[in-house]
Amino acid sequence: MNQLIFSLLIVTTLCGQEQGSFLQEKQDNKIFTIKLKETHKTVTAKEMYDFLSTKQTYFRQQTPIDIQEIEFGGYVPKPQQKEQKKETSLKLHNFKNTQFTGPITVGDQEFQVIFDTGSANFWIDSAKCKNEGCKQHTQYKPSFRSKHLGYALNVQFGTGDLNGEINSDVVKLGEIEVEDQNIAEIIEENGSVFQNSGFDGIVGLAYPSMAAYNFNPLFDNIIQEKKLKSNQFSFYMSNQVNSYESQITFGGYDVTKLDGPVHYHPVIDKYYWMIKAENILVNGKDEGFCPKGCKLVADTGTSLITGPFEDLMKLLDLTNINDDCSNLNELPKLTFKIDGVEYDLESKDYIMELKDDGTEIPLNNDVSASAFIQGTSRQCIGAFMPLDIPDPQGPAWILGDIFLTKYLSIYDRDTNMVGFGKAKH
Repeated sequence: MNQLIFSLLIVTTLCGQEQGSFLQEKQDNKIFTIKLKETHKTVTAKEMYDFLSTKQTYFRQQTPIDIQEIEFGGYVPKPQQKEQKKETSLKLHNFKNTQFTGPITVGDQEFQVIFDTGSANFWIDSAKCKNEGCKQHTQYKPSFRSKHLGYALNVQFGTGDLNGEINSDVVKLGEIEVEDQNIAEIIEENGSVFQNSGFDGIVGLAYPSMAAYNFNPLFDNIIQEKKLKSNQFSFYMSNQVNSYESQITFGGYDVTKLDGPVHYHPVIDKYYWMIKAENILVNGKDEGFCPKGCKLVADTGTSLITGPFEDLMKLLDLTNINDDCSNLNELPKLTFKIDGVEYDLESKDYIMELKDDGTEIPLNNDVSASAFIQGTSRQCIGAFMPLDIPDPQGPAWILGDIFLTKYLSIYDRDTNMVGFGKAKH
């Protein structure tokens, strides 16, 4: 079963161009939603994590790239206008409960991206990239409001590497506009992490200490320009497969998506959105996972729950999941105890169905659970992956989308806290 753990297929979505201009506006509370269209693309969880979390090396380009090759015009400053502070929500598409993507506009183009709390850089495919992986996605062409900066960025990970160049352009999230946002354009791609994906880029929402060259991540520029009612964003991840109910909200959170109170926990390391758990319990029992407490990372870019290798192997032994899921009703409850608050995951929250095509779908609704009990499903596995995060941030556990679907998550930069509240499904 351990080999199955690493075989998770993340199925993502891509917005068709015909949908890009569809904007629904609620005039009363300034919440904007954009519907998305799906396509079927896959990338392994391990490949994605390696790309997002591997240490990135970067340097100033010694020989400036020929500006004539970049195909962008001169920078035209936008007249400064007094803006009313806003709260903006973007609808995310849920494909098989494993990946959530949403729209962002860079220059004059719209892209479908992963909004990732586990990284800080902003990556998109560039029109300068000639690799097949790049050509399968919307490729960025600098607008007349862009600026050439000429910083180089390289990422090496388990299945390949990317070379990029950091420049800047205007970015829009709903009706929030940010001038001179630093963007890492992918100009060379080796490996399958982007080629096999259905998204055009990744928007990092972690702390600026993680970002290349000490550039501001997108959300930090939004903070600096005082665009929002409050400097927080939140994720609601619907458990309805292929629905458009999931959303990211900038400037607050949607109280109608909550089914209980919100509890806040202080960030202990301003790099990841990292908090501290007192314990991780199995059926209410202390199994020794956190003798001195455990570091937890709330990471919207990771589908699974991950833990240090030895601890995760122990957890799999304790859960002892039958491949045919015949012991579904006997599987233990997992509890993450944080600042005295207990966040429970029942078996249906952390079990995944393995389909014939290799796709793994979280089993977190009663219909799927009944199918397992009646023996109509083929195979199931736990939604866990062993992963050793190195010092100084590690060892740590990652609370991925499996956890963040059950609990609405709030990321507050005013107070440097992470909030969780049971989501309404």
